[in-house]
This record gives sequence, structure tokens and C-alpha cells, in this order.
Amino acid sequence: MSPPRHHRQEFGPPGPWPVAVTIPARNEAERILACLDAVRHALRGRGGIVVAVNGSQDRTLADAREWFERTGAPGLLLDLPVTPAGGVGEVRHLAVRACAGRLAPGAAVMTTDADSTVFPDWVDANLDELRGADLVCGTVIADPGEFARLPPAIARLGAVEGEYVALTLAVRRLIDPVPHDPEPSHMNAAGASLAFHMPLYRDVGGFPALAGSEDRVFAAAAEASGWRVRHSARARVSTSCRLQGRAPGGMAEALAGRITGADPLVDEALEPAAETVLRARLHRARREVLARGREAAGLLAGIEARLTGLERVRMRLSDVARETPLLARELSRLSGPVERETA
Repeated sequence: MSPPRHHRQEFGPPGPWPVAVTIPARNEAERILACLDAVRHALRGRGGIVVAVNGSQDRTLADAREWFERTGAPGLLLDLPVTPAGGVGEVRHLAVRACAGRLAPGAAVMTTDADSTVFPDWVDANLDELRGADLVCGTVIADPGEFARLPPAIARLGAVEGEYVALTLAVRRLIDPVPHDPEPSHMNAAGASLAFHMPLYRDVGGFPALAGSEDRVFAAAAEASGWRVRHSARARVSTSCRLQGRAPGGMAEALAGRITGADPLVDEALEPAAETVLRARLHRARREVLARGREAAGLLAGIEARLTGLERVRMRLSDVARETPLLARELSRLSGPVERETA
């Protein structure tokens, strides 16, 4: 399938770029300039920025063009009049492919979103984490000012989910301690903060052409292929708390659900206690088999089949309330000296 037709503008020196930051943008005129200013500050002249404007009806494209012209920042501006059928996943892929010819050997590619502002040390943190990992999934923080204006129910419900997230991470660490992903870590993979090198990207086939969850699918494919995935607490971005997002399944949809839903869905990465334990054991087994190489190919196929068959069932907040004591009991059992030795 040929890529969707688009117009491309180039700005600044042609490279090579040690770092490229890619940003999809659709109807982001209110936020794109703050996003670009933050990325430029974090780059400190070490690379370029690729903005892929798609399906916009506002001034996003014009404002981004004027920003590049005014600042002299090196970059590429892609204009896709219509968002492609593959949604944001296809747009991210086009942005990465567009910068490939400008990358220096060993360059890092990073992604963020147009409604996000990266922290001043975001590029530095990603580069440091990439010394011990192949894919860095950063931490996405709700914009503090915007979060404070949301209904109090958001924070209350988030605390319930947060407790279950903490239990899940603790159980995973006991069953499947990952040397390249030590504490503090998290369990998210968001396009608002990813960093990788091109060999990984090519190996997993790039971002999938999906309208949502392309970031999680990409990270899961990297881990399944044996690449080291780091969930970093150091690479941080601040993201808007708007309630109408640009892609399904994102932060905006989750926030809106907590306001309007009587029993809202929780993060899709969370599972009931029994499935949490079983999946962690299977991930550990897969990691150990991958370390053995080709001689264990048969074992790997069996583990992959079990993981594929372990269907994820999306939980609601009521499910989390029911499963929290069960997962806490599993954590207590795993923390015992005998279980710790045999897990």
C-alpha cells in the first residue's frame, strides 16, 4: 500500500541529526507552539523536529510553519490534508520514516504529542536511559493547572486505580524482576513519550496503522521480540487534561469516562489478580527462554501460544475494588521467603 499523499517542507540545516523528535498534530493550534518550544529547549541544538499535521481545519499547519521560520529550528513539516485510514499510528510511522534520511549513525528517535510539553531534561533523560535499554517509555503527567479544574471525582477514582497499579507493579517485580527496568518504573507506553533507535523500529515493523493504542502495541511487540523496554520515571512530559481527544482510547477518553460513567473502565493494562500473576510468570518464562537462543525455539512457541490465549478482559472500577484484596493477598504470599525463591 502506498503512503498517503502529503506535502513536505524542510527547515534549517539538513543534518545529520543525533536526535529526532516526531509529533503528530491535528487541530492543535492552541497547544502546538508550547509543545514545539518545549521540545526545542530540551533538544538544545542536538537534532531536529518532525511535525506531521493531519486532517486539521484550524491554524496548526500555519502556526507550525511560522514557528520553524521564526526560530530557525531544523525540522520537517508534513501536511496530510486528510488523516490516513491507519489513524495516528500511520501518522507516527510517516513521521519516523520522513526523518530517517536525516539521522546520524546511532541516532535516537523520540515521540511526543502536540498537546504535551516535554520537561527541560526530557531528551537528556531519554538518552541516558537508552544506554541500558532499547525502548524508553516515559512518564506522562497530567497538566497540574488543568487537573486542578477537573471534578473532584477524577482524583478520587484515580486513587482507587492507582492502588491497584502499585500492587500490580509490586507483584510483577517479585515474579519477573527485570534488570533493565528497575524501580522506580511504571506500566504505561504512551506515544507522548517514547524513545528508541532505528534497528528496533525496523525489527518490529514500526508503529502499526491503528487509530488508537498504537503506542502500546508497538511497545508490546518490542518486548515480545526480546528488546529491552524501560518504563522510565525520569523522561517526563506534561499532557493536557482535555475531555475531547484526537484519538480513541487516550487520556481524554479516560478522563471523560470517569466523569460521566457510573462504573468507568480502568487502564487496559490492568487485569484481575489471577491473570496478573499468570501473565507475569509467562513473561518471565519467555524472557528466560529468549536468553537461551535458538536451542529453545520450541519452548518459546509454547509460551507465546499461552500468552496469546490469555485474553485480556477490560476491567471496570468495580472490578478493581473486588480484585484489590485478592492481589494484595498474592503480593503477601509472594513476599514470603519460600515463594520468593521459587517464583
